[in-house]
Amino acid sequence: MRVSSLILAALAFAMAPASLVVAQDDIPDKDLVAAVDFAMHDATFTLYHEIGHMLVGELGIPVLGKEEDAADALATIMLLTDDEDDDSYNALVDASDGWYFNAVKSTGSGVEDFSYYDEHSLDIQRAYAMVCLMVGKDPEAFAQTAEAYDLDQDRVDGCAYTYAQAFSSWTSLLEPHAVAEEQGAEISVVYEDAGDYDSFAEMLKQREVLERAAALVTSRYVLPGPVTFKATLCGEANAYYSPSEGEITYCYELASDMFQLYLVDILGHTLEE
Repeated sequence: MRVSSLILAALAFAMAPASLVVAQDDIPDKDLVAAVDFAMHDATFTLYHEIGHMLVGELGIPVLGKEEDAADALATIMLLTDDEDDDSYNALVDASDGWYFNAVKSTGSGVEDFSYYDEHSLDIQRAYAMVCLMVGKDPEAFAQTAEAYDLDQDRVDGCAYTYAQAFSSWTSLLEPHAVAEEQGAEISVVYEDAGDYDSFAEMLKQREVLERAAALVTSRYVLPGPVTFKATLCGEANAYYSPSEGEITYCYELASDMFQLYLVDILGHTLEE
């Protein structure tokens, strides 16, 4: 069910944490709606990224190189091939832009040495890697994205091979676990108390972000044991997979951070303490 723009705008005003208020520049409803979309699209990609970790852990999938990069690639491929979700391409564009603007934001304060040997690639690298896979899969649909990221035709052509290689690799690894006649274990979806972030929880529920992801996974792969997708308060903006618990956690604070990133760092609005 599609929620009207006016409802989205009303929710958007409520979504700013209690410690923040919208400044006197009267942010237009369309910007608030776009910020909600951006936050939810990022939540979608983030969940699929953690699903990548979950499949590696639950199915014993071997990974060569950084698992974080592998999870990014699988998340991108899953969204690119999700024919049931008309919004999946928009989710990828917003998620890649999120990495890009996070990189722009952090560059102003310098890049710490540890960033170069962190388990994650640099945010700017993650953005361009995602865009390459997107353009490689569907150059026509993502033509504007390729232009925005200054990908010339040679790079666009190379991205077609990059996507084909990534798709083939992941398909080969996951094929033994594909659903045939028997379904695997179920995925439970849990929304815990959201406190001041209750509006984010409501939007996640209305868009069925966790439920759609759970349905996609169980329709494609046979899980050996039950898994839980949980949205909760974490005390930080984060998302993670716990192998010992068989659980993916999405933190409401992360949705808030991405909502603010869009309004402040992308659109240039002001939020005051």
